[in-house]
Amino acid sequence: MGGVSPTLTSTWFLVLPVKNTERGKSRLTPPGGVARRDLALAMALDTIDVVLQVVPAAQIVLVTDDPIVRTNAESMAINVVDDPGRGLNPAIELGLAKVGEMAPGAPGAVLLADLPALTPDALYEALRACAATESSIVPDESGDGTVLLTHHDASRLVPRFGTGSAARHSRAASILRPDLPQLRTDVDDTEALGRARRLGLGPRTRGLLDTAPEAG
Repeated sequence: MGGVSPTLTSTWFLVLPVKNTERGKSRLTPPGGVARRDLALAMALDTIDVVLQVVPAAQIVLVTDDPIVRTNAESMAINVVDDPGRGLNPAIELGLAKVGEMAPGAPGAVLLADLPALTPDALYEALRACAATESSIVPDESGDGTVLLTHHDASRLVPRFGTGSAARHSRAASILRPDLPQLRTDVDDTEALGRARRLGLGPRTRGLLDTAPEAG
């Protein structure tokens, strides 16, 4: 766990939306011999594994309609909410509503699940930085998108993810740009996957790509 203590961030309730991996990552071209669905699934499961090393399972709400992701999450005692397929922001809103039922007034965070280079230390440091302000946003490496959105009261989070989300979120949150490329490198296309590989991938994603014929 790289020295991270879960108790240090245990006040956070974290919403993690995971799109069905059959439909996700349409802009990402995997190496030859690797199915896009398998790559999307590996990245999501690697992200979930890292989150579990920082935030207790009882305080994670995963929103998905992917049966494999659901099964894995439930096996780890993570709270799972069904995604009705109306889009990313409605899915996140359902997750936040679940947090409100579980712990009214608790601090909440929304993290994207396409972060295959994420490490426990990077997530811990980001959450610690976010705790210093009422509401915070950590943009992706490009500065356009959002990888992490937080508020001291989860019920006051208004997700506005999508193209240009960093600017929209910044109207109600403080922008933080920590030197944490492992967190800020979300993978939506082949170029981003290359950056993530240089940073170091999670074990599932790394293992999948290492078996590709092109890797040899």
